[in-house]
Amino acid sequence: MTDRLQAIRAGRTIVVAHSDSEHLWRHADQLRSSDHTLRETPHFLVLLPPNQQHRRAVLMHTFSTTTIDEDLPAMIANELGPIGVVSTPREYDATFRAIVASTSAASLHCPDCGQPHLDLSAGWRHYGLNTLRRLRSLLSDHVAPSTVQVYSHIAQFAAVYRRILQCCTGASLLDVGTSLGLLPILVAERYASMNVVGADYRQDAISCATDLAAAAGAHRVKFIVKDVLTQEFPAVGSFDTVTAVHLLEHLREDALPLALTNMLSVTAERLIVSVPYEENVQDLYGHKQLFTPEKLQFWGNWCVETLGGGQFQCHDVSGGLLIVDRSTNEIA
Repeated sequence: MTDRLQAIRAGRTIVVAHSDSEHLWRHADQLRSSDHTLRETPHFLVLLPPNQQHRRAVLMHTFSTTTIDEDLPAMIANELGPIGVVSTPREYDATFRAIVASTSAASLHCPDCGQPHLDLSAGWRHYGLNTLRRLRSLLSDHVAPSTVQVYSHIAQFAAVYRRILQCCTGASLLDVGTSLGLLPILVAERYASMNVVGADYRQDAISCATDLAAAAGAHRVKFIVKDVLTQEFPAVGSFDTVTAVHLLEHLREDALPLALTNMLSVTAERLIVSVPYEENVQDLYGHKQLFTPEKLQFWGNWCVETLGGGQFQCHDVSGGLLIVDRSTNEIA
């Protein structure tokens, strides 16, 4: 097999993709010198220079278009954070994007400059399709939730998605902070007649989600650019079920009333919110606050009081799951 050396700059780090471990170590031996520190983690090999202000670290991996998926974010935080390769949200995000980009093949030569460019959209498409494939397997009725590997990032989200698929109600669903659009695609696959929309304030996320839905054959799903922290958000319309998965922890606490008010205003029947329970604020992920069961209960009460009626329940599902109903009928 011919090795592929796809090098992408990510701030003070150069990310290099290799076809296999043999080529990775051969390249590491070529680059290694007495003044470099070699650090190996379960998924990465890093050459750290003595002074990273003037020389960049080299981060090597063997991820490919067939193996890159949503388990990557936790690998970056858990493996590269402790050794100092990523220490800020900006470094984390740049490294994350660079690793995904490094798995992409070069596209055809650009007609403007005559040089090949990375097909970045293909990288994110493979990332999403691989994640969807694993999620579908974990959500299969043949897989018992108790057998799921809790340390897997994808497995944790699969547990949340499983519960949401059980609890979503009505004929329409809006997913707020949809990112790559994984949940809307899974909902559309499960409920063929449901009108499903994903919203995110980032145009790049909506572009990736739209591309992924087309590649997955989920042509009925629609994605729109909308910010839940703007007064214009309620213009998205009314949906029977509204979901927000791991969104609120990215907002400051003083922004929660506006975010929840906006989501409640477009919820015709049921709002479902998922948050992680963490011991410390995860800065690398861009988290701005911690959630506890008591805090989630507080905001559940707040939602019911804001609605002037209804009910809520909190469940432990890979963190906390808040279900707010406008009606007082028993929540499934």
